[in-house]
Amino acid sequence: MAANQQLGMRIKDLREARDWSQRECADFLGVHHVYLADVELGKRNLTLANIEKIAAGFGVTLEELFKGL
Repeated sequence: MAANQQLGMRIKDLREARDWSQRECADFLGVHHVYLADVELGKRNLTLANIEKIAAGFGVTLEELFKGL
């Protein structure tokens, strides 16, 4: 599995653990809900700035975000 797909699955897991819809999560993170959907499906290559934004939004470090990938 490609790294962007693995990261997308990790982000989806974090979102679902908080019982957020994609739209709720996207609004909270400050990204568009279609963008978040593409990220979760591994269709987007994230910039480091967006990876940091997502990690901060979930309250995890970059290390925690990438743990197990």
